[in-house]
Amino acid sequence: MNKTAKKISRRSVLKLLAGGSISAALGAPTIVFAQSRRYAKLADTFRCIGCKRCMSACQRWNGLEMDRYELITDRNTDLTANSWVVVNLRADSDNRTQRHYQHWACQHCERPACAGVCPVTAITKLPQGPVVINENKCIGCRYCYQACPFKIPRFDFEKRVTRKCHLCYNRTPLLNYMKPACVAACPVGALAFDYRHEIVKEAQRRVRRLKNPSYIMGLSEAGGTDMITILPAKPKNMGLVVAPKKVVNHTLDKIRISASGFAAASVIAGAMYQYSNTDQHRDKEKHEGED
Repeated sequence: MNKTAKKISRRSVLKLLAGGSISAALGAPTIVFAQSRRYAKLADTFRCIGCKRCMSACQRWNGLEMDRYELITDRNTDLTANSWVVVNLRADSDNRTQRHYQHWACQHCERPACAGVCPVTAITKLPQGPVVINENKCIGCRYCYQACPFKIPRFDFEKRVTRKCHLCYNRTPLLNYMKPACVAACPVGALAFDYRHEIVKEAQRRVRRLKNPSYIMGLSEAGGTDMITILPAKPKNMGLVVAPKKVVNHTLDKIRISASGFAAASVIAGAMYQYSNTDQHRDKEKHEGED
């Protein structure tokens, strides 16, 4: 190989390496930046005092009907179309003497199954993190509830739509940062709101400081969620819905849920048709008897 060939070869290699380095330097921060723009909420069960200000703040901000009794009692309550956040006193099944107040709401899955099965695309995962239901598009089929690994969405029988926590996305536009109503109302720092990677770090820091056993929910449940909860034990021990670790297969689940829905509709239609024929036959016999 002559000197010219060596120079060309060396120059080509250097250009290739330089180009790769520049691409890596530009590409990696872009990916990290995109991932870091997603928000998440932290719920620390060890810090919660059960004041339920998060519940009342949520209801006030979203114009939901309030049940004053639920706000002043320790009686366990469930999510409803007008209660998107609940706080219940729960105990570890292995240690009944230790009880903690636990904040419960939509988990805002990174890849939400509810959005995958919605037949009218009324449910959207926003780039900032919240999973939002467009009530103007919702047809009330309730497939989202069947698909949800946490069984969160609730049907409003008056409005005929499905409703749930939307992480106050209308309070947190990208250029006008505000905390969700529940987080802003918490007086003891049991709730926090920040970019997801910061929330995960904060949860891990809090767990390290604790002397008690603990479990961080949301890191792997349903493939990961934008609601991170610090629990004193695993969800099963706390009486919570146990979500699978894997992401729900949207396509297969949509087929399964849609098929079950169509099957149920067919059964109802068949029963109505049979009832109609029986009724017509009865009327015909009655008229023949009168003649």
